Amino acid sequence: MFYLLHKSTMKVTPYCKNCLKELAEKTCLLSNADKVVLLNCFMLIDELFCNDITPPAIANKIHKLIRENTGIADPYVEKKDREVSIAKKALIKLNDLFDFDLEGVLKFSALGNSTDTFLDAKIDFLDPSNMMFYTELDKIEKEIHREEKDVLILGDNVSDFLFDIKLIRFLEGMGKNVYYAVKEAPVQNDLCIIDVFKYQFDRIFSNIISTGTDRVGIDKKDLKGKIRELWERDVIVIAKGMGNYETISEFRDEKKVIHIMKIKCPAISEAVSYPEGSYVAIVR
Repeated sequence: MFYLLHKSTMKVTPYCKNCLKELAEKTCLLSNADKVVLLNCFMLIDELFCNDITPPAIANKIHKLIRENTGIADPYVEKKDREVSIAKKALIKLNDLFDFDLEGVLKFSALGNSTDTFLDAKIDFLDPSNMMFYTELDKIEKEIHREEKDVLILGDNVSDFLFDIKLIRFLEGMGKNVYYAVKEAPVQNDLCIIDVFKYQFDRIFSNIISTGTDRVGIDKKDLKGKIRELWERDVIVIAKGMGNYETISEFRDEKKVIHIMKIKCPAISEAVSYPEGSYVAIVR
């Protein structure tokens, strides 16, 4: 099935306020923050909440406030351990679920965006309701078959990486040079450089680079080093997850980006015109 992705920036919507407050509550709990810190987070959300800011921009300020008041750099460390454990078990069950072709590796990559620990519900990858896929295959084929050899993948959750290996190998089989970008330091359950070595992901794929920040999503003004060089060139860009979609929407459509994610909230569902709970591989 094929749909068009709306070309508009992803600002906060009324749906976002409760989600941001839940994020503050969860992160404060994991950081052993007191009620004053949580109250300050709520006040910050109310202060910043307007129609000219993205959800990740507010989330990043929440994380900064909690870190500064608690000194806890990685409150999600145990959550990430659990997420990786779940993903490894799921890989065994799902390894042969899709063919090793472009559509199959896109679906497999999207499925990995399900292990997000913010969902708190028991994750059942084999539930048929988790298998709604929408891919703009013709558009994606056109993008990845360009003569450009370099591909930049913007990672998301810590366990997404394991589900992205088939996509990486498929692209390498096409003669592409793949770079996989992760956060420099911990934020939420996103994969960061520390995690790469902790879980020995570098032994699976070594060409992993840093975004240079500990921020949700990606901000053009923060780009530096290799990731900045790749972005400013006409490389093929693949972005995993909603945070990357939300922040890249601020880039004003300066280049085509392949987005792979599970739609986990009504705000994103409305923005991209796909059902909540579905998996998408689309081009903006």
